Amino acid sequence: MEVVIAGAGSIGLLIGSYLAEAGWGVTFFVRREEQAILLRNQGIRRVDGQGTEMVFNVNAETDIGMLPATAPWIVAVKFGGVASILELVNGRNISNPMMFLQNGIGHFNMVSETELPHLFFASVEHGAGRLDDRTVSHNGVGLLKVAPFRGDERAFDQLTLAHSAAFPVEFVIGARELVLRKVLINCMINPLTAILQLKNGELLENTYAKMLFDELFNEIIGAFPEMQDHLSKEAVEDICRKTALNRSSMLKDRQEGNPMEIETIVSAVIGMAERRGSALPLLKMLEKMLLVLDGR
Repeated sequence: MEVVIAGAGSIGLLIGSYLAEAGWGVTFFVRREEQAILLRNQGIRRVDGQGTEMVFNVNAETDIGMLPATAPWIVAVKFGGVASILELVNGRNISNPMMFLQNGIGHFNMVSETELPHLFFASVEHGAGRLDDRTVSHNGVGLLKVAPFRGDERAFDQLTLAHSAAFPVEFVIGARELVLRKVLINCMINPLTAILQLKNGELLENTYAKMLFDELFNEIIGAFPEMQDHLSKEAVEDICRKTALNRSSMLKDRQEGNPMEIETIVSAVIGMAERRGSALPLLKMLEKMLLVLDGR
């Protein structure tokens, strides 16, 4: 089984390492030739929480014309990179099955309106950190949840071959619910960790951070009551514990001087709540704080 992974950040490298370990032929589609050369020549290096290192052979290309012609794609880029991927795919009339990994809601709105015939969405609850262009640290075991949206619902069935205790894979129905659940979780964790500069586990360990976390959870779930059966406070706390040593994507962006995904995560959820007549005053205050930090 071959697969193309567009994007070799922390999540792309993590998923690529587990698929390569399961025997898949993994080809990364990346922007920089130096990263492509490094991955081709030295493979992915994965480090787990106990310091164990493993290396997996993969291919990597910067030219879309050099990618396997019939392989399904897993798109693991941030919201800002989605439009360019779609432009390249449309320009080449690529109709391969495609799975988009979600952080915010913007991916879903943009991608679902395309004419891609075989479309999936997925959420990743693993903790992962990119250490360099070929090295990823697996900081906490979570779930890769996959939901078909349209087209061939069996296109990614072989992902189950990569399922393991360290890399559990779950197929679910309801792509919209999957995406909404993920973006709400991100709103409950990412803004606080980025502003307070705490790792995920510290949200639960620090008394005052935990108070803010509880208040934010209650506020958000109150605005989206239909998600109460899909997203308990215990489930979000469990994600924090399993990824206790992980820095959220928003905290990493702040510390590394990159733009934070505020609009597609925080602002998008505030907008959805307001359109249904609900106010999110705490989240809105956090949004303003994030925008100040991002402007700096």
